Amino acid sequence: MTFPMERRRRKSGRFWSMPRVGVLLALVLGALTLSAGAPRAEYRAYELEVVDLYDCRLNKREKCRVNRVLTALDTRQYVITHGGPYHIGVVMLATWICRGDTSFFQAVCPRPAPNKPKFKSGDSVRIVLKKHITEGWVGTIQVAYFQPSLQANVYGVRFADRKNVYARYYEKDLAKPEAQAPQGSSTAPNVQNPPAQ
Repeated sequence: MTFPMERRRRKSGRFWSMPRVGVLLALVLGALTLSAGAPRAEYRAYELEVVDLYDCRLNKREKCRVNRVLTALDTRQYVITHGGPYHIGVVMLATWICRGDTSFFQAVCPRPAPNKPKFKSGDSVRIVLKKHITEGWVGTIQVAYFQPSLQANVYGVRFADRKNVYARYYEKDLAKPEAQAPQGSSTAPNVQNPPAQ
């Protein structure tokens, strides 16, 4: 004997049975996957300046060995995987986004070239960023690259006279340093005294 509820379930469940739902779901997911195209991955690349602190301490060197490295590891990850903070010091010189991945030991993509740069590597620049601790400092550009997400050029500036501090700035925050008068010369016009009478 069947109850009226069971009879209704059988009638309503004829079209939407489990095998049909599974086939329809597979067809829909397959169509979406094929229409989306190949998936694209992206990762962040870093240009790091790595200082060998252990060798410096061990051999009592005044100037430590420094290397530049292109990697997909940020500064903290690089320090942890390469000996720890007692052995190496790391400064991030530049960072940018790369398309693809680094599987199977593929190298990271190169740093993007600057877009119509006002300055180039090796140029001396003055910081004009208002109310910043480095305002008025003069340094040398070490790194220049284009940041597509910001649509701006970014410059890495080293301040040799300030304990080698390194910082990154946008192009709008930099200016060419003014020509400085030689030491001991006066900026006032040269006026001769009239002869005494």
